[in-house]
Amino acid sequence: MIRKPAGEWQREQAVITTARRAAVGGVVAARTTMHAFRGVVCWGFALLWGFAALAGGILGGSLPTLIGAGGMALGAAWLGNRAFARARSAIAPDR
Repeated sequence: MIRKPAGEWQREQAVITTARRAAVGGVVAARTTMHAFRGVVCWGFALLWGFAALAGGILGGSLPTLIGAGGMALGAAWLGNRAFARARSAIAPDR
């Protein structure tokens, strides 16, 4: 007669569960990192264009530069905020 293995044969399910959790955690980390990187890049451009708007518009006296570069800075800041919000929602999608 074939005997059942002693005690340790049920540990395979724990290994599979741990591997699945690690894989899901890796996917979440990859998505979160990509969105956070996009947010940092967008905010970098927002700061650059905001400085250009202030330097060209106020110090240089050019109203079109102030409006154009300022608008691009606002748009880049808005996109950066959206990217950071997506990074937060990738961590906790149930909230």
